[in-house]
Amino acid sequence: MVATAAPLVAQAIMLAVLLAMRRWLFAMMLVPSIIGCLAMMLASAARRRGGRAGDDDIARDEAARREAIDDGTRLDLIDATPLEGLLSLRPSDDDLPWRTIARRWLEPASLDVPVGMHADGVFRLDLRRQGPHALVAGTTGSGKSVLLQSWCLALACRNAPDDLRFVFLDFKGGTAFRALERLPHCVGNVCDLDLRHATRALNAIEAELKRRERLIADAHAQDVTDLGAMAPPRLVIVVDEFHALKDQLPDMVDRLVRIASLGRALGMHVIACTQHPAGQVSSDMKANMSLGICLRVRDGVQSSELLGSTKAAYIPPSLPGVAYCNDGATVTSWRCAAARDIPRLVDAVDAAARFHGCIPPPALFTAPLPRRLASLPATPVSGGVPFALRDDGVTLHVAQLPLGRGNIGVIGRHGRGKTNLLDVIRRHVARATGDDAPALRLTAREGDGYVTTPHGDRHDDGLHTDADAFRTPRTSPAPPPESPRLVWIVDDADPLFDPFGDDPLCAELREALADHRVTVVFATETSRHVRVPEHCAIRVVFPTGDRATDQMNGIPGEMWTSFDHDDMVLPGRAVLIDHASAAAVQCVSASG
Repeated sequence: MVATAAPLVAQAIMLAVLLAMRRWLFAMMLVPSIIGCLAMMLASAARRRGGRAGDDDIARDEAARREAIDDGTRLDLIDATPLEGLLSLRPSDDDLPWRTIARRWLEPASLDVPVGMHADGVFRLDLRRQGPHALVAGTTGSGKSVLLQSWCLALACRNAPDDLRFVFLDFKGGTAFRALERLPHCVGNVCDLDLRHATRALNAIEAELKRRERLIADAHAQDVTDLGAMAPPRLVIVVDEFHALKDQLPDMVDRLVRIASLGRALGMHVIACTQHPAGQVSSDMKANMSLGICLRVRDGVQSSELLGSTKAAYIPPSLPGVAYCNDGATVTSWRCAAARDIPRLVDAVDAAARFHGCIPPPALFTAPLPRRLASLPATPVSGGVPFALRDDGVTLHVAQLPLGRGNIGVIGRHGRGKTNLLDVIRRHVARATGDDAPALRLTAREGDGYVTTPHGDRHDDGLHTDADAFRTPRTSPAPPPESPRLVWIVDDADPLFDPFGDDPLCAELREALADHRVTVVFATETSRHVRVPEHCAIRVVFPTGDRATDQMNGIPGEMWTSFDHDDMVLPGRAVLIDHASAAAVQCVSASG
């Protein structure tokens, strides 16, 4: 300090003398030198304070390292008890472990389960009391997957499927939860190999959150526990490699953040597992995750993020499964108990569910639309033509084209499946029986003209462009149908919509489009001359890949953006537009 301050004091005296002698120019020349000396003195003081702080950090890290070594030594001396032993499900405890599980399900549901051992005995985790959400951190090989599997198995053995359900989101290839997807509690399991499937899972979780919000609001309750017998089962969402979810689906992370903020009252819990809690998990999400579990991590920063200490960075690699649990009150060292035979435990849980007569819960979400659809699942037909699977973003349903609610337009380029769809409709109408069965008329293009079957011809011989299939002289138009209803199917109808077209069918088609007794089902390559909704409020549009063209045909911009290359070129992939609603569909093959 003296060495730094002496020049500063000397220059200050010189400045005072020069000012007294009114030597202003010389005085101004001393000012920069004085400022430099002052800055050097302040920097020296800061370095000394930093050195003391660094010494304190080193001392704390050394203490954390010694504590981690001591904890690891103590836990290494504890017998490696398997999960079956903690749950009393070893073969020596019960030859038929499903009976023990079935008895436990008769007790009130609880999220307090044993998952490992610590210095004082069995270590338990209570997701409801310590949570409601948990953040698990650990590097590769630290035992994260084993911990998640043991925790989920313990919860499943303690709670019936009617009280608890799982959704697994695995973003490291799907290996972590493959053994658990057979649990009767599982209502969804996806991995990062199919990001569209993962997106559907997050959409479904958000829809479930809104459904539970409505249940609580309608009952004027505070949370799901006030609903009594009407309370939905608790839903545990387990996410492995959360940082990969953030990297690959950044727009979806906010949905999990919302669940974390509202989950306690709604009976929804999130267990997020990551290698890098620092910087990868937002502060909003961490604020709602009061339960932190840290296995071995690569550096002290990751450990400090969950524990406020660097000791998890010093867990020996030879001790996988050793972890620290921070529940906001205490930090406890413990060792996870691994299951020796996961398939046996899953089989026992499944047998207990069958003994209790548990109805398998419906999947929370389904896989995306298939690339090809040979047949449709059996479903009641209510006055419509089942023709495709419809995707609402979460689940798949059989889509129907209503007959009698207006004309139907099928728009798309050649080779996408327009004629196939018309054939599906024709087959359905041809099979209709009863007094209210509509008459059927078919028109297809041949060369420069059109070939039309007579009214009421109901032969199931296929929709062909061959003139021999249905040839009628153009000089003798078909008589009006006797049936009060008519379904007129017109393929390749672009020239008939041309306002300057001279074909006699043009005027006939315009009259039929305006007649409420006639349902016109037409296929065109473009919608340039098609007026919506006058000509058709219901349309099946096959995307072309050109944004302007597809939006002109009626595909919403948001849906068009969600389509990938396969959706643009896959035969049968289309969008069903019914007035103001739109949904992606995969049309069934007429041959199926």
